[in-house]
Amino acid sequence: MRKSIPVILFLCAVLLASCGERGTESPGEATYKIDRNFVRGPVTFRVAVSEREVTIAQRVTMLLETRASEGYQVELPRFGEKLHEFGIVDYTNPPPELASDGVVVTRRTYELEPFLSGEYRIPPMTVTFWEEGDTTLHRVESDTITVAVTSILPEDQAGLDIKDIAGPLSIPRNPYPVLIIAGCIIAAALAVFLIWRHRKRRVEAAPIIPPHEIAYRRLENLLASGLLEEKRYKEFTTEVSDILRHYIEDRFGLRAPERTTEEFLAEAGAGLPVDNDQKRILEAFLVHCDMVKFAAHEPTQAEVKRTFETCRDFVDETATKEEVREEAA
Repeated sequence: MRKSIPVILFLCAVLLASCGERGTESPGEATYKIDRNFVRGPVTFRVAVSEREVTIAQRVTMLLETRASEGYQVELPRFGEKLHEFGIVDYTNPPPELASDGVVVTRRTYELEPFLSGEYRIPPMTVTFWEEGDTTLHRVESDTITVAVTSILPEDQAGLDIKDIAGPLSIPRNPYPVLIIAGCIIAAALAVFLIWRHRKRRVEAAPIIPPHEIAYRRLENLLASGLLEEKRYKEFTTEVSDILRHYIEDRFGLRAPERTTEEFLAEAGAGLPVDNDQKRILEAFLVHCDMVKFAAHEPTQAEVKRTFETCRDFVDETATKEEVREEAA
């Protein structure tokens, strides 16, 4: 009897440990073959991918999740229609949850679709976070994740059997059905050609609006929106920042709207053809707008006026000579 006591105690410990492991799992959560956590201070950034290897006909589920201590605000990275080599088919963005341990959990799930077979890389992603009442921004970054996409064709295509060419079809004795079918095909081809030519002429006739003109119109619409009269200075500043970022993308080909200010300024150091003074003004402008958008900084009326004038002056100074001559004509 005494010899069996240690065995019974060991079995009880194993059962308790297994119960503890089950308790840490979230009920109904999907299984992810790749699951990584990146920690900085009070924030944990989780990146999980459903599969390590898929065929070109399958989709991949990617989970982005942050766990932040109470009192901290977190912003997940955003993407357009593509995530590097993957196309984004759909995504879900549920509201944040408060866990039992007082941690705020934010999740976003993406459905990704490959286009060709090969090795796909999900590049590093950055989460921005800050403490409520503090204007200092912090970042935690993931690493590169690789997913293999395989073809659905057989590996040994040389061994595929090729059927013999079928013999010629016999021409029916009555030629009218053949003539009718041929006439329908010719009519359909002619209709497609006419539609294509009409659309091409419409595209050629449509005037191309220069980037600075688009920016001016958006600034005018923003002034007419009533945000200033309602003293909604934070929304007004965010809109001005968005207008300038889209202008830079249209004018210089830099993808400013989809990048963080830090990423954009690093690329603009070599790729933005403006002088150093303009780069310093642009950097101060974007940092100020980030403070308003992410750090809960409430701008004054004078700061809003200066932000609007900085955007307008930058557009004025960087419009090409060709655009200016067209406006004068």
